[in-house]
Amino acid sequence: MKAASKFPCAVTLLLASLMLTACSGLPKTASPAGGGTGPYTIGGTVTGLTGTGLVLQDSGGDNLTITKSGTFTFAKAITNNGAYLVTVVTQPTNPAQSCAVTGGSGTATANVTTVSIACTNAAVNATIGVTVSGLTGSGLVLQDNGGDSLTVPSNGSYTFKTPVTGAYSVTVLTQPISPTQICTVASGSGTATANVTGIAVSCVLSFTIGGNVTGLVGTGLVLQDNKGDNYTVTANGAFTFKTQLPKGTAYAVTVFSQPTSPAQTCATVQGTDSGTATANVTSVAINCKAVTFSVGGTVVGLAGRTPTPPNSINLPLNDNSFELQNNLGNTLIVPQNGPFSFATPEALNDQFQVSVFHGPSSQSQGCTLWNYKGVVTANITSIIVDCAHNDWTWIDGTKTAGVASPPTPQYGAFPQSAPPTTPNPLTNTPGARYGAAGWTDKFGNLFLFGGDGWELTGNPSPDTLHAPMNDMWVCVMIGGDYCEWQLVGGYDLTKGPAIIANAQHEGQPGVYSGGTLVPGGRLGAATWTDTSGNFWMFGGSNGNNFLNDLWKYDTTALTGSNYTTAEGTWVLVSGSAAVDQPGVYSSGTLVPGARTNAVTWTDSSGNFWLFGGFGYDGGTPVVLGNLNDLWEYTGGHWVFVSGGNTNNANQKGIYGTQGTAALTNMPGARQEAVGWADANGNLWLFGGEGQDSVPTAFGILDDLWMYNIASNQWTFVTGLNVANQTGTYPAQPVVAAANATGAAGTCGLAGGDAPLSCSPISLTGALPGSRWGASGWIDPSGNLWLFGGWGLDSTGTNGNGALNDLWVYTPNSTAGQPGTWAWVKGSNTGGQNGVYGDEKIPYATYEIWTPGGRSNGTHWLDHNHQFWLFGGDGYDSTSTTGNGYLNDMWRYLPYQ
Repeated sequence: MKAASKFPCAVTLLLASLMLTACSGLPKTASPAGGGTGPYTIGGTVTGLTGTGLVLQDSGGDNLTITKSGTFTFAKAITNNGAYLVTVVTQPTNPAQSCAVTGGSGTATANVTTVSIACTNAAVNATIGVTVSGLTGSGLVLQDNGGDSLTVPSNGSYTFKTPVTGAYSVTVLTQPISPTQICTVASGSGTATANVTGIAVSCVLSFTIGGNVTGLVGTGLVLQDNKGDNYTVTANGAFTFKTQLPKGTAYAVTVFSQPTSPAQTCATVQGTDSGTATANVTSVAINCKAVTFSVGGTVVGLAGRTPTPPNSINLPLNDNSFELQNNLGNTLIVPQNGPFSFATPEALNDQFQVSVFHGPSSQSQGCTLWNYKGVVTANITSIIVDCAHNDWTWIDGTKTAGVASPPTPQYGAFPQSAPPTTPNPLTNTPGARYGAAGWTDKFGNLFLFGGDGWELTGNPSPDTLHAPMNDMWVCVMIGGDYCEWQLVGGYDLTKGPAIIANAQHEGQPGVYSGGTLVPGGRLGAATWTDTSGNFWMFGGSNGNNFLNDLWKYDTTALTGSNYTTAEGTWVLVSGSAAVDQPGVYSSGTLVPGARTNAVTWTDSSGNFWLFGGFGYDGGTPVVLGNLNDLWEYTGGHWVFVSGGNTNNANQKGIYGTQGTAALTNMPGARQEAVGWADANGNLWLFGGEGQDSVPTAFGILDDLWMYNIASNQWTFVTGLNVANQTGTYPAQPVVAAANATGAAGTCGLAGGDAPLSCSPISLTGALPGSRWGASGWIDPSGNLWLFGGWGLDSTGTNGNGALNDLWVYTPNSTAGQPGTWAWVKGSNTGGQNGVYGDEKIPYATYEIWTPGGRSNGTHWLDHNHQFWLFGGDGYDSTSTTGNGYLNDMWRYLPYQ
């Protein structure tokens, strides 16, 4: 057995070698590390290490903790010709030592093993000393290890009071001033292995960098010096960067962040923004570009130059006559309606004040400016220059309605004796009322008679309940743009007191024979004006019964200037005090039956026409109801024009083919419709309350009819043959009829104006809703105008209500064919309050002012083709008590 233990030594070594080879992870063909192409390891030797915590680093990373003296190698190898830099990151402690690197940097072309780290023990209670040079200021304070402050008064060598064992770190706590300097420490930290002396502290002069900022209004401006030392500027004026620069150091000031709210662009002034600091720099200039905004708005209501239809219409001004100014300069020529903007903008927080420098040559009316002055904080686009066309203006009367229940009267006002001057605002006014009769005399003044409402103030026992009246008023034109109410004959030396006393009462009966004849109080009468300027009135309601008396008011004694001292003369032409009389249609003396709320026209020959109303027919038995009989008063007698069964009440409409005239066509019976007479011998009829084609009893209608006098035929033109229709309103109102010719440019018209970005407004399918008690006018171009009434708005959400929408119908060039309805002003929702503005003379005009919703107002057309509207039943300025009876007077100026 002992022989077995004598295994040959060589064999044993060979087996061990084979086993190690088999267990090795190296590939069999691997080259030795550190070949000629890298990578190469970095290492060396540490000597004298007795402490703990020594950490070495290569090239700012690859930290290596050393625990004892000996060789070391960093974990990461580097490429051929790669740079290495070995440093001490953490010195050892316990005991404190200072380890220094020798041969710690270079370029690796083979494995590096020559880096030497020599550690020596730190001295115990070593002193730390400095040598200061270049100091001329005062207040220099040094620190060692973040404490142990040392005040240095002058150049020289100094020692910190507190000795150290191990590490030291000398820094500048306070830089010197008077003059300001920057002192820097060279090699100020390490581990003391003996007393440390001569740490160099060098001081040089230092200078501030700054300048001035101008034009800044925004926030957030940030400046930089040498791409750092950020400085936030909060206001115009001087600025100085926090960090001073040593003498001879370059500086470069730039804008790091531009201001916002509002946005601005600030820039350094070239030549001031960079240089070398040889003294305090205060010349850097930062200029912020002024924030400017445009000043402008919109011109509305401007009349164009004289049109020559059909093609040269709505012409902009070309004579430079209409000129605006901002701040009494910056003159702008305005040729047409639409947006405008002054050429020169205004700076933020500047004042603006726009004025009319020269008025337009195309109109006599002035232009009113709104939102025309203020402080510029953004682009100004809200200025409105309103030149009066397409505007409602409140002329006189009150903006508070009288209320029937509980009784809250709104009485009339007229002084007992003539005032020496015209008051401003005007104070004379009839009492609030609806259903009054109206005429325009040959001088263009507006007359009003009766209606249901409240009397003139001054009655010792005033009536609080409303009732029909028979007072006669005239609104006398002053300058063509406004008028003042006068009680006709109120200052007649003989009759004046009786006239005033009569106006102070309600419910007066008529005087039909003996003495001075006068119609009794009434509402809903039919009226005309003859070619001699005399006024005619038929029927109406006395509040309880219906009348069919015919009266003429002879105006011969009126001269246009003596309305308060003279009166016209009432003449009873036919009829009597008898009420509720049936019509006589076929034999004897023909006469319409008693009725109220009929439609009337005057044709080009001066003949009177009357249609329908609510009253008594001529049937057997006599029926009270809605009527659709057509009468003409000519040659001093009545002629029954309509045929068929129109002598019977409550007849349904026979519509026939739309756009086609026929002898069998006939509007249904109705009251409170609107009528117009054109220059071509046609009588037009719209809406009202009555019978449609079904018939719907007491339906509200929106059908438009045309009666041609020559052919004696009705044509159903447009609308619907079934009652109670909501209105179809365009996307927005237009400023005039589809065939308007007198506007300056086409902004606001159906055609639009592309250069001014005024979009066209489609009128396709536009149609007023069903209504009764509306007011109507016809303009010189033959357009039919319609305002308000009681009826249905765009959605019916308010149900039936008082409307204040203004529409205009342009007939088709082919008579009887559907034309074009245009929505011009007012709301598409019923029950709207009025927007009144200022009543003082001279009157301002503003496109937002409008009468409130109403029905049964009194309306006129003056000699200047302006529309006038008085009173009615509807909404005042606040309507806190609901709708009531009104006595406000409005004027509307259309484009011609």
